[in-house]
Amino acid sequence: MHTPLKLGIIGDVHAEHHRLTLTLDYLYDQGINQIACTGDLSDGVGDLDETVEILMDHNVTTVAGNHDRWLLTDRSRHVTNAHHRSDLNSKTLDYLESLPKTRTITVGQHDVLLCHGMGDQDLAKIWPGTERMPVERSSRLDDIIDQGRFSWIINGHVHFQSVIPFETAVLINAGTLAGKRWPGFLILDLASQTIDVFSLADNQVTFKGTRDLSTLPRTWKNTQHFDGDWDPTFLIDTTATAA
Repeated sequence: MHTPLKLGIIGDVHAEHHRLTLTLDYLYDQGINQIACTGDLSDGVGDLDETVEILMDHNVTTVAGNHDRWLLTDRSRHVTNAHHRSDLNSKTLDYLESLPKTRTITVGQHDVLLCHGMGDQDLAKIWPGTERMPVERSSRLDDIIDQGRFSWIINGHVHFQSVIPFETAVLINAGTLAGKRWPGFLILDLASQTIDVFSLADNQVTFKGTRDLSTLPRTWKNTQHFDGDWDPTFLIDTTATAA
């Protein structure tokens, strides 16, 4: 029997409940019912109670982001469009408190690591280094890669869809549903090692193209081998500006 090897990937939500519904409706229409979300459900222009209800109804595999942690601990409530515990129902609070920092998703015979930052460090990020941005490394990610369990790692936090290939693993940043510049989602096909990229605008889903991940150069063993000479593999048009 054929086992589907496609995974829908949703980045940081930030209470964009309308875009979340649009995304999930599209994924289900495509026959994709295994879906991952990188967290940061909180702090945005939409309805967080509704956002959580949608994720629960669709059984989306979700992790906690730093904004969710901040909300629950009443920290950094000065951020734009911050949510507060007093505004939320008990079901939403229980759900947020139940979210782990990492989850393992089994897709066929593949174990995929889902996290917000780097493993259990929800504020961590990496960057191989370019002319404009210096190298950022992560010993936590290095440990995960060196353990050899996961050949696919999905994270969020930095809000732009990108791929960083290592010798034995590929890190996919899921981006975000929020904002005007790069909102969108992804479909990862582990059988073909391709990723379909979609953008969201004006209540519409637009297919932006397919990227073949099997052809990416596997330059680094882990982040300690970053050399500052990266040609970024973005999945979105980073030249686009906010309207």
